[in-house]
Amino acid sequence: LQDKFALHLYSVNGKHLSSTPLDEQVTAMCVTEDFVVLGTMQCGLEIRDLQNLQAAVPPVPMRVPVHSVSVTKEKSHILVGLEDGKLIVVGAGQPAEV
Repeated sequence: LQDKFALHLYSVNGKHLSSTPLDEQVTAMCVTEDFVVLGTMQCGLEIRDLQNLQAAVPPVPMRVPVHSVSVTKEKSHILVGLEDGKLIVVGAGQPAEV
């Protein structure tokens, strides 16, 4: 039961490209051209590279379980819906851009 949770990446044709074990239960996911954004039951927000599924940045703690995640059309912000009804807006660009 060590690898209880995992993230798998498949091609459009169904070929298995990559996988990685996860420490937390995923409750929300949003995929962009370059990244996959995950929200977890254990109150985390993870941003992973879509090609190799490795963490692009350190996980962001949310203090409350995440119910939904979305990336704005301009890819400048991540919208995070929490279990307690709050909406958190996280800047997604470089510090100078945010």
